[in-house]
Amino acid sequence: MSEQPETRALIPPERLAEASVWIARLHGGEPDKTAVVAVKQWLNAHPMNERALELCTEMWEESANLRRVIQFETELPVAHHRYRGLSIAAAAILLAIGIFFWPGPSTGVSTDVGEQRLITLKDGTRVFLNTDTRIEIKYDARARFVDLKTGEALFDVAKRPAWPFIVKAGDREIRALGTSFVVRRDETQTAVTLVEGTVTVTTQGPASHAARSPANERTPRDAYTLTPGQKLTFMANQAHLATTSLDNAIAWRRGQIILDDTPMSGAVSELNRYSKVKLVIESPDARTIRVTGLFQTGDSLSFARAVAQTYGLTVEERGGAIVLRGVPSAGASAR
Repeated sequence: MSEQPETRALIPPERLAEASVWIARLHGGEPDKTAVVAVKQWLNAHPMNERALELCTEMWEESANLRRVIQFETELPVAHHRYRGLSIAAAAILLAIGIFFWPGPSTGVSTDVGEQRLITLKDGTRVFLNTDTRIEIKYDARARFVDLKTGEALFDVAKRPAWPFIVKAGDREIRALGTSFVVRRDETQTAVTLVEGTVTVTTQGPASHAARSPANERTPRDAYTLTPGQKLTFMANQAHLATTSLDNAIAWRRGQIILDDTPMSGAVSELNRYSKVKLVIESPDARTIRVTGLFQTGDSLSFARAVAQTYGLTVEERGGAIVLRGVPSAGASAR
């Protein structure tokens, strides 16, 4: 039988606060053997501690159906003083739920070369990581932060109007609410492609110089607002905004690479992202071949054979690499 409010009010607020901390440690993640031993010692230290823990446990269990972070008042009214301790416990338990709800101080997730991974964050946001990608996740009360260190990711953001979702990629910052977008970052460029919704991209470092193009949009504060189907690319202190094919932009989610009149050098670089066995072009003349077609990620050998057959090249597997040799014959594209 639950204790009456009058009895609960006898529990000092500081003991309720201590109990809420133990609840958070015991239920906020992986089992903590150290916490289990320590809480037993705490329970034996004072008879009031056991009652405080029981009360906080009840409140934790009652809050199990909550699916969002609930705001609560930190200033307690002077009236109804006998419920003050209970209110403090409620606030502490809700805070503990918030800590459990958000990822830790900084959570890193990565993929190897050729690996793809889907993760679902505790707010419902889904993140699809492409090959050789590394991100760091940090949620706090102000915003949801993801730092894309390298690689490519598709973000399907859970809509939380009061809780912005921010992706950092170098000195670029992408801010969204309920939105789907792709961010790719490598040594030479950073690109943002909007699939659905709206995002705003800003530069945190020195201002970039936008490339002269009718498709570009630039404000004096170097902020860009994208609409679905637009791709914003930053390279060599320039920004280029253009319309792109969304099917091509997220083809990697289906294990595909779509090339559209792409120089052979660029096609090889794209295929090499997905395999530790690298493609090598031996002839400088072959680098200018234009390639069009749909290819499978990680299947560099089939790609090399298709190109070789079209252009009269030869394929040689040598020392952990796939080498394209010979001078290309006349032709416009490989399909």
